[in-house]
Amino acid sequence: MSATPNLSQLSNLSWCFSSMGCQELSLDQIARLAAKHGLSQVELRAVSEQINLPAVAREEQWLSRSTKELLGNADVAIAGFNSSAKLAQPFEEAQVEIEAFAPLMAHFGATSLRVFDGAMDLSESWDHIWRWLDRWERLREERDWCFSLAFETHDCLLQGEDIAKLFSQGHQHIGLLWDSHHTWKKAGIDPLKSWREVAPFTTHIHVKDSISKPSARHPFSYVLPGQGEFPLGPLLEQLADDGFGGPVSLEWERLWHPYMPSLDEALFVLREYVAQLRAAA
Repeated sequence: MSATPNLSQLSNLSWCFSSMGCQELSLDQIARLAAKHGLSQVELRAVSEQINLPAVAREEQWLSRSTKELLGNADVAIAGFNSSAKLAQPFEEAQVEIEAFAPLMAHFGATSLRVFDGAMDLSESWDHIWRWLDRWERLREERDWCFSLAFETHDCLLQGEDIAKLFSQGHQHIGLLWDSHHTWKKAGIDPLKSWREVAPFTTHIHVKDSISKPSARHPFSYVLPGQGEFPLGPLLEQLADDGFGGPVSLEWERLWHPYMPSLDEALFVLREYVAQLRAAA
């Protein structure tokens, strides 16, 4: 009897997940969870109940151990690390965190470090943004780093025209982490419309689902993939049609919302949902 197809076999998208959905796991356990679901990459936000990954790395001596050992011999790569740095911060403050992550980026061969946009009035912030990005490019060149920053659509970068403006000055080592749920829920923009606007800049995508029922932290509640109001199916089909090759990550926010089921269950449900989409195509 043949094995049940996994996500990677059911879809030509480059699937992964954020470890914020399994924050209780160690790094090798996270990698084994990915391998269990046939995924070849993960996005690291939380490990062993901590989001300060440079601190975890020091405690567990990651830099003195091989990545093969750290990842439990699983054939899994790190698609990117997630920092808490913000474009809205003074660059000097963000630089401290970027520098802390830089050795981990090199050790794991990761090419993308997430940075939040942060809360800003964009009508008054572009001079700050241009200076911040100029300093990032100079710092990257000075340190001979091989990674780029991926700015997440989280607080103020929600409208297509603002996102396009962020990339309008020719900065070479930045990308967009498009959280498709944020632009939909916070700005009320249909994800297919958003995708048309952000596609030229997007290097990484977050997907999730929700219903309009208040939870402890939000006026909505997260639900298992395909069981809510987010138009996940049409978006996945469009991404596949367009040949998007960057990571498509299930950002299962159980770290902040403990009412959510396990990431393991969410990945099984996502697989079944994608299988149904494929059968209906």
